[in-house]
Amino acid sequence: MAKQQQKKTGTKKFVPQKFDYRWPILIAIIAFALYANTINHDYALDDWGAITNNQFVQDGFKGIPQLLKVDLWHFGNLTLGYYRPLSLITFAVEHELFDNNPHISHFINILLFAFTGFMLCLLLMELFSGYHTAFAFLISLLFIAHPIHTEVVANLKSRDELMSFLGVTSILFILLRHSESVKKKYFIISLVIFYLAMLSKETAMTGVVLLPAILYFFRQKSIPECIGKAIPFALAVGLYYFQKYKMMGTLTGQVPNDIVNYPYVNAKITSSLIIFSYCIKLLFLPHPLMYDYSYNQIPIGTWANPLTWVGLVLFSVLLFFAIRGTIKKTIWGFAIVFFFVTFIPALGFVLIRGGIMAERFLYSASLGFCIALVYFLGLLLKVNFIDKETRLPAWIKKNLKIISITAVVFLAYSFKTIDRNKAWTDNFTLFSTDISRINNSCQTNKHYGSEVINKAIAENDPKKKLAYFNEAIPYLWKAVTIHPKFGEAWCTLGVAYQVVKPIPDSAIYFYKKAIESSPGYAISYGNLGILYQSQNKYALASYYYNKAIEISPTFLDAQRNAAALRKATGIDVHAYPGGEAAPPSNIVSSPTAPSAEQHDPKYYFDMGTKYATQGNFNNAIANLQKAIELDPKYSDAYVNLANSYGMLKNYEAAIETYNRLISSLGPNVRVYENMAVTYDLMGNEQQADICRQKMKELKK
Repeated sequence: MAKQQQKKTGTKKFVPQKFDYRWPILIAIIAFALYANTINHDYALDDWGAITNNQFVQDGFKGIPQLLKVDLWHFGNLTLGYYRPLSLITFAVEHELFDNNPHISHFINILLFAFTGFMLCLLLMELFSGYHTAFAFLISLLFIAHPIHTEVVANLKSRDELMSFLGVTSILFILLRHSESVKKKYFIISLVIFYLAMLSKETAMTGVVLLPAILYFFRQKSIPECIGKAIPFALAVGLYYFQKYKMMGTLTGQVPNDIVNYPYVNAKITSSLIIFSYCIKLLFLPHPLMYDYSYNQIPIGTWANPLTWVGLVLFSVLLFFAIRGTIKKTIWGFAIVFFFVTFIPALGFVLIRGGIMAERFLYSASLGFCIALVYFLGLLLKVNFIDKETRLPAWIKKNLKIISITAVVFLAYSFKTIDRNKAWTDNFTLFSTDISRINNSCQTNKHYGSEVINKAIAENDPKKKLAYFNEAIPYLWKAVTIHPKFGEAWCTLGVAYQVVKPIPDSAIYFYKKAIESSPGYAISYGNLGILYQSQNKYALASYYYNKAIEISPTFLDAQRNAAALRKATGIDVHAYPGGEAAPPSNIVSSPTAPSAEQHDPKYYFDMGTKYATQGNFNNAIANLQKAIELDPKYSDAYVNLANSYGMLKNYEAAIETYNRLISSLGPNVRVYENMAVTYDLMGNEQQADICRQKMKELKK
């Protein structure tokens, strides 16, 4: 075909074509097959907050009226302005019919994705009606296989994203298919679907821009005609915001002072450019994939960072070609426009709120990438996509090169997708899979440490319980090293010393550190209440229960504990009680009078450990060194001494301590694991890898 013919999106008057539905059905079947291995998965990550810990979802049908009134994270004591009731309503219905059965929910997620593939293939066949069906099919094939979608499909909470994009593709197909029809029913159906899509996730409002763009590119409508067609949908957006305000009392919500999830508040533009460049890279090379990109996995952007300039250049070049392609009405121009329209609102989370990146940003936008990829492969290989009359076997025979290349990409994508799905099996699998590649994220270190502590709590064997404890603590310490004001990590340390290895004074210290760091984290108050109640300090227990309820009125455990204590004792304290003994502040480092304890290495070990839990690492080091002096084979003292050096960022001394332990007691998996973490903190990846290799050898 002529170059000019291939470049233009179409010039003839639109005539609805008859579809061969075998291709959309095949796409749906493949989409289902790619994610079939997630059906047996449990809840993971945000699923707990959106489903199992959402009381309105757990109320089933009775909770639906309340779900229409609250923020997505209402039971997380947050009002972020996320009004997405429809996906939550589907979870409430599933709970009513199937109880908390994650397998049913995963099955439904896969069905939604398969149906998205079906509708997408229909939409593309309609868009490119002047082209061979293979063009739409190949684009659809790459889209459903792209591994960037694993977070959206395998994580149940992201059903809002699935339903939103499915709604957008459906209305675009209906309106495009019936753009010349005088029947109002198609228009009304489209408006209803569009509104439901916005109730799933507000990003569906990109349809207001995509609709006129498609009519402009593919139906030869004038700009005023395109805008006119979009006006009713713009009014629907206004209605959505009206409903949102009436139900929630806010349009924007409140951005919390939370550096973990909103680290870019003071560097929004530069950080957005870095994340833009990172997202482009993931479209071309979706590896490694990570469930978490929070502080400080992608450092705050600065103009001194070359990636900031890479992002600026990429953005500028793509914007230039988007404008040029729009003027010329080219397919590649439409692909870039589609990418921008669907990606920029997601990137707005960084640009407007200073929030973190997520792979779901690219779910819809990856379609633009897939269109451009297949189109430019066609140009490079001189494929005649306009040859629509050639029967498929003959067309394949004439175009084996693009079929082969697309097949290779599809198989690579599919392998990565199926393999990545396994990581989303449950929380522990997800966190343990990603901890090695997301080692700079305080959130990931806290997540993994917390899951190991949960295993320790469930373990009955004392030796295994202690082993889990020892495995978890370095990750929790690393979390608070990366972010010293990370209240959730301090709270988990409190749980570890309250439940797994009970040292009440240490647990109190960590809970108070958590409260100091994150005054709005209600769990710390509730756990302090439980701890004080176990010590028969009922006034303090009542105070902290009530404080937890004051901070988070939906905190059911605190409500139950406060009510039970009130019923048993009649105590109901709302002001900090006087006359109670304060938690110990300091421990004397050197006893003034000799005693038998001073010759006991465990005495100094306990003192050093207490100092460490209070953050007094210099005194901790002095006492732990004394413990080792009295018992050169005291392995726990070596480990705690090295950790104390690590907290002071004296990594060389920490490594020296670990080497002394190896010289004294021989190679040890735990020691090499801690050394690997320390070398990571030093930026010495080569030595860290050597330590991890020695770990593997010892485990054999």
